[in-house]
Amino acid sequence: MATEMNSVSENLRVALINDFKDFYRRPHIAGLEGIDRIYTQDVEFRDPVHAINGRLALKNYLRNMYEGVRDMSFSYVDEQISEHTATITWVMRFRHNSLNRGKPIDVKGVTLIHFTDRVYFHEDYYDLGAMLYRHVPVLGSLIRFINRRLAA
Repeated sequence: MATEMNSVSENLRVALINDFKDFYRRPHIAGLEGIDRIYTQDVEFRDPVHAINGRLALKNYLRNMYEGVRDMSFSYVDEQISEHTATITWVMRFRHNSLNRGKPIDVKGVTLIHFTDRVYFHEDYYDLGAMLYRHVPVLGSLIRFINRRLAA
């Protein structure tokens, strides 16, 4: 992980955050070539399911994810940017043939990134149930039943 905390000018910071958001706004396999200008080679990536180290491993993870979904897009709700960190809230919309009968699924989430001239740490926080479990045919019914019981 990058440990040297070089000062990053406000213009470079804003440009990096905008590039980062553009990279994910309408993700697709062909756009993965842009990963080199966003992430350091030794980037650390985390989400509720994965812990990935290295840009090549992250690129492979994203490639596999993009192959399995249709119509994925991110809309950005808010961001907080400091000298070496940013927190970005978003809504991801996607379709997957195996989930929700192929209908769109919206998932709210938050991304925390740490950076110098490129991102060296990226962690996504989101409700895995809203993304996946509630949309699996048998499991989704069980989760909805449990949620109704807890709400009663």
